[in-house]
Amino acid sequence: MKHLIASSPRPLKRLALAGFICLGSLATAQMAMAADLTVRLAWYMPPNTAVSAQGEEIAQQIEKLSDGDIAVQTFPSGSLLKESNIGQGIANNTTNMGILGMHWWSNQAPSLAWDTIPFLVDDASDLLTALHGPLGKDVDKTLNKFGVKVVGWGFYGYAESYLNTKKPIKTPSDLKGLKMRSEGKLSAEFLKSQGATPVAVDSSEVYTAMQRGTLDGGVSGMSSIVSRKWYEVGDYITAIHYVPLVYPIQVNRNWWENELTDAQRATIEKAVASTESDAVKEIEDEFKRQIAMAEKHGNKVYRPSDDDLQKWREATTEQAKKSYLEDAGDAGQKILADFQQSASTDK
Repeated sequence: MKHLIASSPRPLKRLALAGFICLGSLATAQMAMAADLTVRLAWYMPPNTAVSAQGEEIAQQIEKLSDGDIAVQTFPSGSLLKESNIGQGIANNTTNMGILGMHWWSNQAPSLAWDTIPFLVDDASDLLTALHGPLGKDVDKTLNKFGVKVVGWGFYGYAESYLNTKKPIKTPSDLKGLKMRSEGKLSAEFLKSQGATPVAVDSSEVYTAMQRGTLDGGVSGMSSIVSRKWYEVGDYITAIHYVPLVYPIQVNRNWWENELTDAQRATIEKAVASTESDAVKEIEDEFKRQIAMAEKHGNKVYRPSDDDLQKWREATTEQAKKSYLEDAGDAGQKILADFQQSASTDK
C-alpha cells in the first residue's frame, strides 16, 4: 500500500505511526497533489531493519528539506518491487528511487560483488569514508551502464552469520556435513571448501526449508536471521562482524538527469546524505540488539574469540579475493586498488 512518510521522530519511534497508515494514505494523496514533485521510493527489506529505517528517514528528510515541495511515496518490504526485480524496476523507472544490495547487479557486473569478500574492511564507518572517494565513483560509474545512478550510501548490516539446527559452529571446520543455504557465489564456494553442502534458496523460503529439515541452516546477516524469524527454527547462531554489505540509494538515471531541476536534485542528495551517519550507527546497534533478541529467545549465540576469528579470516578472505578477481578481472583489480588508496589516505 502506498503511503507518504511525513516528518516524524527518530527511527526507533516510528513504530508508533503504524496505527495511522489509513489516515496516512489520505494525507499522501492530498500532499502529493500539492507538491511540485512526487517521488516513488522502494525497498524490499522488512521492518525493523537498518535498510527500512533509512528508507523512512530519507522520505522524511526529502519532504522536510523541500518544505513539502517534494512528496515521497514509500513502498517498503517488497510491496512494489521484490528483491528479484527491484533493480530492473529502478532501471525502467517503475520506482524512481530504490535501496538494494549493490551485489544484486553482480550477475551483470561481477566487480560489484566486492562487498561480499569477508573482512575486507573493519567497520562501516571506514567503508563509508571509502565510498565517498574513488571507490564510490567507480561503483557509480559501473551502475550508470544499467541506467542507474547512486545518490548516497546505506548498509544492510554485517554478513555473514551462521544459523543451524545441529551443532555450534565455532570455526569454519565445524560446517562440515551441514546443508546450508548459501548467499551468493563466494559464500557457496566457501561452504563447499569446508565440507558443507551449499544450497541456493531464496531468503523467503529458508524458514520453511529449515522447519521441514531440507536445510540444516543458513548463511546471512543477523538482520535476516532475526527479522525473518529464522532463529525460531534454528538453535545455534554464530554471529560474526564479517563484512558490512553495501545498499546504495539508487535512482533511475534518465529521471534524475532529465526530469528533475538542479534544486530538486540538490535537495534529494542533501536528504540522503543526512541519513548516512545514522545508517552506520543503526547497523552497529542493530547487530547488538539482534544478538540479544536471539539469546532472549533461547538460541545459543557464539561470538568468535580472537583465535577463532583469525581462523575465519584465514579460511575466507584470500580465497574469496581470488575467486572475486577471477570473475571481475581488471574492474575488480581497480575496486581493490580503491580500497588500498582509501586505507593509505586514512593513515
